[in-house]
Amino acid sequence: MSLPLSLLPLAVTFLIGIASMATGQSPGPLNGQMYGAGNRALVVVVHGDVSKGGPATYHYDLARDIAKQGKNVSVFALVRPGYTGEKGQKSPGSNNGRSDHYTRQNNALVAQTIQNLAKSIGTSKVIGIGHSGGAAQLGAIAGMYPGLLDSVILVSCPCNIPAWRAKRGKSAWKNSISPHDHVQSIARGTRILAVVGDKDTNTLPEFSEAFVDAAKARGVPAAYVLVKGASHGFDRLQGTVGQLALQEIAK
Repeated sequence: MSLPLSLLPLAVTFLIGIASMATGQSPGPLNGQMYGAGNRALVVVVHGDVSKGGPATYHYDLARDIAKQGKNVSVFALVRPGYTGEKGQKSPGSNNGRSDHYTRQNNALVAQTIQNLAKSIGTSKVIGIGHSGGAAQLGAIAGMYPGLLDSVILVSCPCNIPAWRAKRGKSAWKNSISPHDHVQSIARGTRILAVVGDKDTNTLPEFSEAFVDAAKARGVPAAYVLVKGASHGFDRLQGTVGQLALQEIAK
């Protein structure tokens, strides 16, 4: 679904012209890599914090695979604010040293990019996939911008940020928006799928399960998917996530 730009309470607007989808560029404000060129659906894949450093590119493989297996779809591997993707391509904004950066401003940049992509492609079906910090942003965006996303696949989600930080014995993140605080605003037509490994000691499965329970209580169709043998890393979860994405495309 696509909302009028006026409905997005954006803190910052970057004036970046619309670039060709064939070149893998974005209509802005954030950068990334596009795979496929169909308008049956737009799938946006959002990476995690990459806290060990380096470019944010590990989600490109999933985006490429979904585009190959899906029919008539466009799949965008989004580079979050302040991160660098492939070939030194950097998105505007700040990641605050990769700390406490799931902010209202950064969420607005992600939401505007998704909206601009959907408009450029000419599709009304939008599926968001986020891993870890990317899941935290998409989970909050689903409630902050109800109707923007038709389906949201949250992978290894720190869906209750204060509880997540406390469980890890870390200091509070005062600037980050917690998805749990916006679950009551998610559009009832949006589907939520929370995927997490049963051996994840970072974003514990309890956070995903509680978020799904809260979404169901609101009347939002939601499911909790526990992947046996998987931890927080994306590699053991990618196959399950890819299959779920293809199922959402087919609906």
